[in-house]
Amino acid sequence: MDLGRDESGRRLRHYLTVRGTRRDAERELARVLHDAHSGALAPPSRMTVAETVERWLEDVAKPRVSVRTWEWYAELTRRHILPALGNTRLQALRPLQLQRLYVDLGEKGLSQRTILHVHRLLHNILQWAVRAGLVGVNVCDRVEAPRPAPLEVRVLTPEEAAHLLRTASGTDLYLPVILALACGLRRGEVLALKWEDVDLERGVLLVRRSLEQTRSGLRFKEPKGGRARAVALPKLAADALRKYRAEQATVRLRRGQYWHDLGLVVCGPDGGPVAPFSLSQRFARLARRAGLSPLRFHDLRHTHASQLLRAGVDLKTVSARLGHRTAVMTLDVYGHVLPGAQEEAAGVVDEILGAGEYEAKRIH
Repeated sequence: MDLGRDESGRRLRHYLTVRGTRRDAERELARVLHDAHSGALAPPSRMTVAETVERWLEDVAKPRVSVRTWEWYAELTRRHILPALGNTRLQALRPLQLQRLYVDLGEKGLSQRTILHVHRLLHNILQWAVRAGLVGVNVCDRVEAPRPAPLEVRVLTPEEAAHLLRTASGTDLYLPVILALACGLRRGEVLALKWEDVDLERGVLLVRRSLEQTRSGLRFKEPKGGRARAVALPKLAADALRKYRAEQATVRLRRGQYWHDLGLVVCGPDGGPVAPFSLSQRFARLARRAGLSPLRFHDLRHTHASQLLRAGVDLKTVSARLGHRTAVMTLDVYGHVLPGAQEEAAGVVDEILGAGEYEAKRIH
């Protein structure tokens, strides 16, 4: 089949061998002709999956995602995709190979959630390959995606949250815990917060950046979602910030020239940034000491959102505090924590229809 000419003027042809009957050959020819006319038939190429992954990582992912996310993508492909599929020609990749890959990864002990991440990453790579004209179809669309169990979100009760705060009191973890629990900040946002972002007179702080830990070191980046947000400070958080600012000023004077003045609210003994992994490890020890283990630092943010929703704060306000792009995203994550919402809705329907039924009986 003639596919025209490439940029150099060389004629492109597509050859196909069919093993089977004449009817099989005619059926395959009809399929190829349909793909050719619809644009789904890519010119012949010997590019491998490994070469495609490398180009996608460098040309597509690297300019668009954070360094930490890019490293995670590279690690997923290096460990889980390339060993099994790297040498396969991109155009020869078949759905059965992907299905077999997912089964093998599961047998090696990977969770279904991690396998789903592999599937989604591979889907993005192949979708780019389709747009680039390297392949005609995305074979991931013809594979059943892994179905992990819903992620369990740990939410502290008000009593547990108060107990955690009492346990953290007097330690350098108290302020980070307050900022996550009372303001809904992410770990990286807590560690990137600067005093210039805090207005104690107005009772508000601005989330303008986040701190991430990469293989090359710590770096500041835009907050998740790419937009700054304002968060109103509860009195508990405002009081903690005032006290901590005074304590930090004393330490700064004592350290003198050895203090790295980056203006960070939560910082190390020398004023420098605190590594996110270090904060998580120390928080895990605090949670064990409080008898609340297992508990992640991120669960404090979940607790903040869940308690607000349960208290009747509207979804849009909670979404704004969390920095979600849409309220739908907030609802997807936290919709299940609204106890009694379904029962309340059913009760409203009963009232409406019950009143209508009563009127109908009265008329008749």
